Amino acid sequence: MEPYFPIPAAQARPALKEHVSCDVLVIGGGICGILTAHLLARSGLDVVLVEANRLMRGQTRGTTAKITVQHGLFASRLIKGVGLDRARGYVQANMQAMRELTTLIKAVGVDCSLETMPAYLYTQNSPQPLYEEALACQRLGLPVRVTRHLPAPILPTAALRLDDQAQMNPFPLLHALAARLHVYEHTRVLGLDGTRAVTPEGSVSARCVAVCTHYPAFTLPGAYFMRLYQQRSYTLALRDAQPVGGMLYGVGPGTVSLRNAGGAVFLGGESHRSGDTQAANACYARLSREASRLFPGAKEAARWSAQDCMTADGIPYVGRYGSLTPNVYVATGFGKWGMTNAMAAAILLRDEIARGESPYADVFSPQRLPGVRAAKAICAQTGHACKGLGESILPPPVRTAESLAPGEGAIVRRGIGKAAAYRDEHGRLHQISPYCAHMKCLLHFNASERSWDCPCHGSRFTVDGELICGPAQRDAALKPCAHPQANESGSASRPKQDTEPSPV
Repeated sequence: MEPYFPIPAAQARPALKEHVSCDVLVIGGGICGILTAHLLARSGLDVVLVEANRLMRGQTRGTTAKITVQHGLFASRLIKGVGLDRARGYVQANMQAMRELTTLIKAVGVDCSLETMPAYLYTQNSPQPLYEEALACQRLGLPVRVTRHLPAPILPTAALRLDDQAQMNPFPLLHALAARLHVYEHTRVLGLDGTRAVTPEGSVSARCVAVCTHYPAFTLPGAYFMRLYQQRSYTLALRDAQPVGGMLYGVGPGTVSLRNAGGAVFLGGESHRSGDTQAANACYARLSREASRLFPGAKEAARWSAQDCMTADGIPYVGRYGSLTPNVYVATGFGKWGMTNAMAAAILLRDEIARGESPYADVFSPQRLPGVRAAKAICAQTGHACKGLGESILPPPVRTAESLAPGEGAIVRRGIGKAAAYRDEHGRLHQISPYCAHMKCLLHFNASERSWDCPCHGSRFTVDGELICGPAQRDAALKPCAHPQANESGSASRPKQDTEPSPV
């Protein structure tokens, strides 16, 4: 099903089919890209925004749009991991983002269902981590208070309340901002030559480039594939549910997140590492059981999943893409807090590009040295990716595509090699390359969402090989099928472009 918030209807923007010049090229048409392009244009710069598909149809589509500085058990973790000063800088940047975002909504004058709400962080397990978080928040200047009561049908062992946070529907705002921008849709950047971007049918020469593509679009420099991992989480929209009195975020096993949204209640949770398809297949079922327990009689109006980029130390990477690319910038790794962090990133990029400096440049610098905790996380990510790569060289399985039941997908033997095969409900067979188009990890079938997911870095593809989300920048290669039923699947037998984007 589609996410609950509708995207306002908009006429498609043209694809780039010529050479254009500008002050700043923004790559990526999601929350961060649109906000960044808007702030730079408002600063008097000539800005061009390019999007590989349609605006707001990528990871932005799955946002639950909480505007808050309460980012889970973040304060104690950041103080231990990056130090008190950098942790304070992170909080101050997000507080500025909250103020500027709410000011922007009012200035644009669109109805975003903006509501000021308290945010609650709660647990149903040992309360000690929340007590430690309360002390850490106070050191960072956040006036949290401990409570054992929630404005929802949940009994916590402890909760932290932070007032004057907010929630919204971001799509009317993003739609209004994008209408004023110079945008090209269906325009994928294949590579950069300095600050000149090459696209399939055109190019853009810019003074600066801002890469705001959720996951960085280019493998090098930066090696972000070693410093990021992706998580998936799931959300149900419930009609006829008793409204809750704030934004709730649960920590610990079995907890869920709740917020009101346009006549519904969002119930979310069940996070797991992207590519862990065994975990994915039971997530919606567990959320549905929790919805029935907490809100008897409520009806499911929508369900969807989202994918979040996570950094090693919990602070996004915002700033220069690499030490050797002074005029190319990146914004990524917002964790589960993309609404506030995207605005913080847009402000930082505006200040760096239009004003020459930002007070938070060092806090978010992609070139910052990892602490001990972050270094361990980077090593773990490298080991996880190596394990996924190792699967690629295993011998082909015994199973063949002919044995698949309707609705089933698996890696199967094809000749002396392998294929990723799926048989749909009509009995038609879809076969694609079993290897991710990013770094050739072996794909896993996600039965709950009928997709092929990469366990190494989180790329996802449809059963016909179309790219859903990166870091891959192209579709999975399609394999011609010898099985007669395979040809009935239409696009499964069409050749696809197999050109790898050039690195920065």
